[in-house]
Amino acid sequence: MTIRFLYQKAFIINFFRKVMILSRIVPIVLILGAIYLVSYFPTYAYAQQDTDFVANLTGEGIVPPVDTTATATVKFHVNPNETISYDISAHNIDKVFDVYMGTQNNTNLLELINPYATVLSGPRVTNQFQSAYPTGPIDGELTSGVITADKFYGSLAGKSISDLVTMMKSGQMQVEIRTISHEDGEIAGPIMPSK
Repeated sequence: MTIRFLYQKAFIINFFRKVMILSRIVPIVLILGAIYLVSYFPTYAYAQQDTDFVANLTGEGIVPPVDTTATATVKFHVNPNETISYDISAHNIDKVFDVYMGTQNNTNLLELINPYATVLSGPRVTNQFQSAYPTGPIDGELTSGVITADKFYGSLAGKSISDLVTMMKSGQMQVEIRTISHEDGEIAGPIMPSK
């Protein structure tokens, strides 16, 4: 019985040694796991904020304000391939002939819709007459597309998508929709990071 007792005692001692070793390792693993999770999720949330933007357009966004029931929402998503996808939905608006992005002091930098505008080597070249084909009444999707740096003009000409994103983050940019009845702009709104 003495030998059996010694084996049992040795087994119990080894068991407790292993438990003690594990009790030191498990907290370390848990701490490292917690550090990873805390560092990963804020980065993911920050990345989402950096890649999605929205502009809500109303007549109040025009200077001076326009009395209109028209509204629009423009959603932007910055893609990893140095492009920006956008979707424009509009309501209660008719005869749209121009949608542009520009600074809040009305400097046009990028056409999203302009049937009569062309871009040659950066500068904007347009026909001074209205489009022969403005839209009809819109109550839903107006257009969608992809922005590439080769479509920039004005002070953005020759710059990158990253430069445009920097301007969008700073709140300097807006979207404006022009119609036949409001050639200087019917609705506009600032581009803001999406929440």
